[in-house]
Amino acid sequence: MKFLRGKIKYIGMIGGILIVTACSNNKPRPINIGQDVCAYCKMGITDTRFASELITAKGKVYKFDSIECLASYYLEQDKNEMHNATLWVPDFNQPKEWISGKNAVYLKSDKIRSPMGLGLLAFRNEAGIQKVQDQTDGNKLTWKEMLTYVRNNKK
Repeated sequence: MKFLRGKIKYIGMIGGILIVTACSNNKPRPINIGQDVCAYCKMGITDTRFASELITAKGKVYKFDSIECLASYYLEQDKNEMHNATLWVPDFNQPKEWISGKNAVYLKSDKIRSPMGLGLLAFRNEAGIQKVQDQTDGNKLTWKEMLTYVRNNKK
């Protein structure tokens, strides 16, 4: 009996460690196209090229149908809470690859319709943005410039 009690205690400790590790994982979660709903505008998420995520320091995941919804939500939250949040956007050239929202390079283009209509796209780096920028006459934006654009042009 003592042997069994020791095993149960050991299994409980491992289970606790796994739960803590899973809850502290701030990596992006898969978007379920056609099933997930935007946490900001409540529209269905239908296009991986624009979908984005915010994960709080406590591990709560918020999914968005567009970069502008992510930015709008971010701007409305307490700055202290957002300081440790992770933000994820898809690389427009490779939509299944997540990149840090604060490190991405953004493109504002009137020739590409994003779900909320502001025409915001995200790219991993300057090299990735060039071809799309040439085709769409878009303007490059940093994270902070993109936030300012969204704040001033929210519909």
